[in-house]
Amino acid sequence: MPTERKSLILKSLMTCSMAALAFVPVIPAPAFAFEIFGYTFFESKKSAESESPDAQHYTIELDIASDSDDLKNRVESASLLYSGRDSTPPPSSAAFLSRLDAEYGRIVAALYTEGYYGGTVAITVDGKDASAIPLDAELPKTPVVKIDVNPGRQFRFGQVDISGRAPQPPPKDDRPEKTIEELGLVPGQVAKSTIVLQSEQSLIDEWRQLGYPKANIALRDAVADHPTDTLDVSVGVASGPPAVYGDIGVTGTEKMNPDFIVKQSGLKPGQPYDPDDLAKAQKQLRRLQVFNAVRVVEGDTVAPDGGLPITLNVVERKRHLIGGGVSYSTTDGVGLDGYWEHRNLFGQAEKLRLDARVGGIQSVNPEDFTYALGATFTKPGIYTPTTDLIASILAQREVVDAYTEESVTGQLGFTHEFDDRLKGSVAGSLAFLKTDDNFGKRDFIFASLPSSLEYDGSNDEKNPTSGYRTKLSLEPFYEANFGNMGVIASLEGSVYVPLGERLVLAARAGAGSILGAPADELPASRLFLLGGGQSIRGYGYRNVGPRLANGDVVGGRSYVEGSVEMRIKVTDSIGVVPFVDAGNAFSSSYPDFSEPVKIGAGIGLRYDTGLGPIRVDAAVPLNPDNDDPNFAIYIGLGQAF
Repeated sequence: MPTERKSLILKSLMTCSMAALAFVPVIPAPAFAFEIFGYTFFESKKSAESESPDAQHYTIELDIASDSDDLKNRVESASLLYSGRDSTPPPSSAAFLSRLDAEYGRIVAALYTEGYYGGTVAITVDGKDASAIPLDAELPKTPVVKIDVNPGRQFRFGQVDISGRAPQPPPKDDRPEKTIEELGLVPGQVAKSTIVLQSEQSLIDEWRQLGYPKANIALRDAVADHPTDTLDVSVGVASGPPAVYGDIGVTGTEKMNPDFIVKQSGLKPGQPYDPDDLAKAQKQLRRLQVFNAVRVVEGDTVAPDGGLPITLNVVERKRHLIGGGVSYSTTDGVGLDGYWEHRNLFGQAEKLRLDARVGGIQSVNPEDFTYALGATFTKPGIYTPTTDLIASILAQREVVDAYTEESVTGQLGFTHEFDDRLKGSVAGSLAFLKTDDNFGKRDFIFASLPSSLEYDGSNDEKNPTSGYRTKLSLEPFYEANFGNMGVIASLEGSVYVPLGERLVLAARAGAGSILGAPADELPASRLFLLGGGQSIRGYGYRNVGPRLANGDVVGGRSYVEGSVEMRIKVTDSIGVVPFVDAGNAFSSSYPDFSEPVKIGAGIGLRYDTGLGPIRVDAAVPLNPDNDDPNFAIYIGLGQAF
């Protein structure tokens, strides 16, 4: 076959198959379903779909002449008939034959993705060549489909010719995710078709990062040389003109102020084009929490003056939201939470939220309950798009084993996101408190400046499997009734280490100190007390700390604690978590271990809902005091840390 014709055929096949098959479907897994009060849970796709009366059933045999598991998995996933063999069958024989006809292109494309360009695919139905069966043919009730795949030899890249590439090396902050060399588009590497596609995008991204938004692939040529098992690739890149931001428009607004949306995006006409700016703009608009969808759309062409118009397409969410939650533990009782939220009060994403909570429900006596009622107003976009003004007031009555406290607290402060992972906050706070604990009854007027700096380097907010987190908190204070000045400080951190696809080692540690005031001249809620579902499990909530001579618990001025969990996924949605927690609070301002370290151990069950895992933990205290429980069970949403 002439080289020109061979190149044309290969390019056509690669263009069609690779573009359509850049991904592979996941093979469905068996599932079960049950129904309660008319609601069906854990329903599989197969059980949800009704089978057509003319459905064409079939059995299938797939034979791949290769020892490569990667290739086998790729071909099995690409075959619609094979991957869907346990799903609802095609609704008719015509649909079955149509799906059968598509098998050739899908499997050939799968071979290309693994670098096999000389393979053959033979498909028969009850021994007959599938390509010779007309669409209106009558088929047996359950024909046997036989697919034989001979991939041939694996090709490697031969000559690689790139023209029109952006200046190299690209600036450190403007590199694409991976260069073509890192992707593997170099002579001698396995010639996977996906590498060619990814490399083309990388070449375009290099120009876009330099301010050329309309860079494109002007030349694409791939020639398979069968005698040498090599694939020669030629790619030409056209940079197009450089650009600055032109007019910035907004569509889809109802209550939101369009000018505020433009301001929050951070995009300004006349600034040089940078795709990172567009990604940042989209994120900053989403953090306002008033949009169901946000899209940043570039204009089709760069104007003669170099301006590229940008359109911010938004879809507003409903302005009112009501929500709630339930928590439970055998030591803390039942907790009920509810909130009402009004989003976008005045057209600039302002938010008013009212929260209410009743906790510690273990008896029928309301005096034993914990109550909280609060209101929070948030004004985003103060000074910078990622700086928010937050004002709040909270009235609560907290009843735990160690103390009862009633308080009213007002705060006014700011939060700021420095980047994707680092954020900080600072606020002025004034609290009026009445405390009744083992030090006696006391009143406080507590003015403070709570501030924090938090870094989240984990890969998932609600269910991390890698990375780490750390948080530093400082609260300088002045207490007016006793005339004390001081500071409350704490440092916490957690780390997540993947040990395999289904195993994660998670650990956390924390320490804190209070300087400037004795424990009996501080509100009980400001002192350190440990224990509970997110502290030392197995012990009562805030019932681990220094003890008086009579055995009663009081708050400490320092603490240390830590936890280790082994998070084991049994299935994609179910996991078990053995854990150990340890720590204590101490009377001195620095941990002196005058109190014994309390240890709790247990095992948990996790069910992944997609919004975060449902958590059920059972724990026992290993060195309990007389008033500690024999065991404790905790139910909540999200990991313990």
